[in-house]
Amino acid sequence: MRTALVLGGTGMLACCAGQLVARGWRVVLPSRTQPLMADDGPGRAARASISRGHRPTWVRADWAEPSELAEEVEYELDGHLVNLLVAWVHDSYRVRVLNAVRHLLAESAPVVEVHTSAPVPDPVLPHPTQQVLLGHFAHDATLRTNRAVLQAVERGLEGRAPSLHHEDAR
Repeated sequence: MRTALVLGGTGMLACCAGQLVARGWRVVLPSRTQPLMADDGPGRAARASISRGHRPTWVRADWAEPSELAEEVEYELDGHLVNLLVAWVHDSYRVRVLNAVRHLLAESAPVVEVHTSAPVPDPVLPHPTQQVLLGHFAHDATLRTNRAVLQAVERGLEGRAPSLHHEDAR
């Protein structure tokens, strides 16, 4: 089973995480709080016994502690590698968090990074990276965000050259 790690997947990327699960992906969502759509395992022992494949798997983690975040994700992966990384991480944590999970990625894993301000920084990881710059939306922000991110995921999975896509209402 293909595995996706979605950083920032409990908020505006929740639809993206749900779409990946619907397409048969195993999705791991590290966050401080448990999202409603994820499994409700309260800890490692409970997570180990939960049937996977129906909902994303939540892992308690905090961007301020990237090493611990990576350890929790690694435990959940149980020796498997991540085949897709989707990351919407605040700029102040971005480099440290992405570097912390770097060793969990399969060699050919595409990366999708979501940004909300320009200039868009260079990719952190040496993986083919699709970047999305989100602009301002008067309405349909969630719909437009998820559409843009899912399109970037598709570009990455198809092996297209790294690129930057600007999604804006203007």
